[in-house]
Amino acid sequence: MKGETQPQPMEWYPTPSYLAKRRVILEFVAGLDVSRFLEVGCGAGDLLSVLEKKGLSGVGIDLSASARAAARTRVSGGAVAVSDAELAGLDGGFDLVIASEVMEHCEDDIAFLELLGGKLHDGGHLLLTVPSHMDKWGANDDFCGHVRRYERAELNEKLVRAGFEPLAIYCYGFPICNIMKPLYDRAISKELDQEKSAEERTQNSSGMWLFPAVKRLFYLLFNDLTMAPFYMLQRPFYGTELGNGFFVAARKAPSLEDRK
Repeated sequence: MKGETQPQPMEWYPTPSYLAKRRVILEFVAGLDVSRFLEVGCGAGDLLSVLEKKGLSGVGIDLSASARAAARTRVSGGAVAVSDAELAGLDGGFDLVIASEVMEHCEDDIAFLELLGGKLHDGGHLLLTVPSHMDKWGANDDFCGHVRRYERAELNEKLVRAGFEPLAIYCYGFPICNIMKPLYDRAISKELDQEKSAEERTQNSSGMWLFPAVKRLFYLLFNDLTMAPFYMLQRPFYGTELGNGFFVAARKAPSLEDRK
């Protein structure tokens, strides 16, 4: 509306943890037949931009107005658009739904999975990333308003309950994410005494507010070229419990009515 103050786009820069996660997502997407996708929690729109450059069309949504503002600067608004709509209000029929670092914020994660499933056609794919292992709980989890970190068996069981067929659960990021996590936790620990709402903490979950003064240095140090050895190194450890996050791929199972 005319006269309204537009939100400032959020800060964004590549971190090794994000790039390791993005690589796993993109490698899996490359093997799928995707016409239209939905990204829930699209943040500043980096993944939206990459998927658009690969010829995909889709929609990104995010709770944060500043994240949406940043994302709109990265995509065409045609093939890939950023919507102000809430998840429940979106029409379904997507081939692929991506929700990266979102489900750990949901009190009722089964209901969240079911809601995601409602946006997919039968046989459509769901890709998730979530933090792994409750024994790795740290200051970042507290500050960002996480409800839980996940275990592999728990993820498998909840996917099935929500109507999905699990396809892959990778524990990604070893060793680079394990190295970075204590640094993030130390940087965040001093912020924990500040009074912030759950929504504010959720919107801070990207961690982009931590090191804005060295944003240009992060672009120089962390990119697909410098991270290539870590991309290769993490793959042999997907089946272990050594990484700092889980990547999940699942397929929406047909409803009981459709099976008859």
